[in-house]
Formats: sequence, structure tokens, C-alpha cells
Amino acid sequence: MLHLRPLELDDAGWLARAGAGEPPVGDGVPRPDAGAEAWVREQLRRRGAGEAFVFVAVAAGVPVGTTRLARFSADRRSAQVSYWTAPAARGRGHATAAASLTLAFARDSLALARVHSYVARANVASRVVLERNAFVRTAAGRERGRLEVVDRYERGWTGGGAWR
Repeated sequence: MLHLRPLELDDAGWLARAGAGEPPVGDGVPRPDAGAEAWVREQLRRRGAGEAFVFVAVAAGVPVGTTRLARFSADRRSAQVSYWTAPAARGRGHATAAASLTLAFARDSLALARVHSYVARANVASRVVLERNAFVRTAAGRERGRLEVVDRYERGWTGGGAWR
């Protein structure tokens, strides 16, 4: 059974080891190198400022990835979700489960009305995570600094407690 716990400074070591060889993607996922500690410290600073909520996904007592809610709208009713799974833990449903738990936190603890995410079109596994969590693609072809095509996905919440 997978569960989430808050990110801690001690997580920098396993993040650096687990992500060795991974290319840096953006500030929503851990730095896969000596920059892991700086990344963790920045996420903890953001948590303290109320700018982000970062969790470690743990399966069978072993950290397998991270999730993050950040980039809140001015009215604090929507945010961006991101997730990362350690290469050795991929393909086992951990990202899907961790994203689901993060969405429940967004709905139940933060009362968000909408959550969005961006995914590189070539990243099929990440698109599947979002689609299994009932996200809908709302924009296509957005370009980022590396010129890759990125799609925007969204999931909303209705007043009755159900995600739509």
C-alpha cells in the first residue's frame, strides 16, 4: 500500500541516488544529482511560505517518488500538480496512486476547485497517470524552453464533493 508523507531534508540523499542519471526536468521534480539537497531546501522553504506542498510517496516502507502541489492561483482555488517516480520504481502504478492521494489532499485539505498539470507529449507514461486520475487534456502544443511539445491537463471539483 502506497502512502504519502511530507518531504524532509533527509530525503535529499535517496533522491540524489534514485535520480542518478536522470535529466533535470523542472522545479517540480527533484534534482537528480548533487543539487538534490538544494532542491529539497527550496521545497521546504516554499512549504513554509505556503507556496507548495511536497510529498514523498512511500511503498512497502521505501520512498519511490514525490508529488507536489504548487503554482497556486491568486485566489488559491487552483494549483499545478507534478510528480516524479524513481526509475527503479516505475511501471508499478506508484505515480498513479501518489497522484490520486495528492488530488485527495488538494480537494479535502486545501479545498481546491481545479488542478492542472503539464506533460511532454512524448511522455506517454505521464499522460497515462493523468488520464487514470480523470484529467482531461485542455490545451495542446504549448512549448517550453527546450522546445518540446507540452500538453495541459486539468481536473476540476464540483461543490458536491465529486471531481469532474
